[in-house]
Amino acid sequence: MTEAERERVEARLQARQDEIVRTRSAVRRSSEGMRDSELSHVDNHPGDTAGELHDEEVDETTEIFFEEEERRIEEARRALADGTYGTCKSCGRDIPAERLEAVPEAVLCLECQRHFE
Repeated sequence: MTEAERERVEARLQARQDEIVRTRSAVRRSSEGMRDSELSHVDNHPGDTAGELHDEEVDETTEIFFEEEERRIEEARRALADGTYGTCKSCGRDIPAERLEAVPEAVLCLECQRHFE
C-alpha cells in the first residue's frame, strides 16, 4: 500500500469516526430533550413509565452500537499501522477493494463477517 493510499484510508476512517461523534451527540441531545420535556414524573401513568424504560433501553443499545463501531475503526487503524490492513483477520485472504471502499473499517472478508454475525 502506498503512502497516498494509506492516507486516503486514514482520512476515510477519520470521517467515519467524526460521523459517529456527530450522530451520537444528536442522539443524546434528542434523548435529553425528551426527558427534560416532562414536568413531573409523579403524575405519570404506569404505562408512561414502561415507555420511558423502553426509551432508556433503546438509548443504551444505541450507545453499545456506537462503541462497537468505534472499536472497529480503531482496529482498522491498528491494522493500517502494522501493514495488515486489507487482510482478513480470520482467514488471511485479501479483503476485496469494493468491501473496503464501502466499509473502510472492515477487518474481515465478507464470508468471515457472515460467520461472525
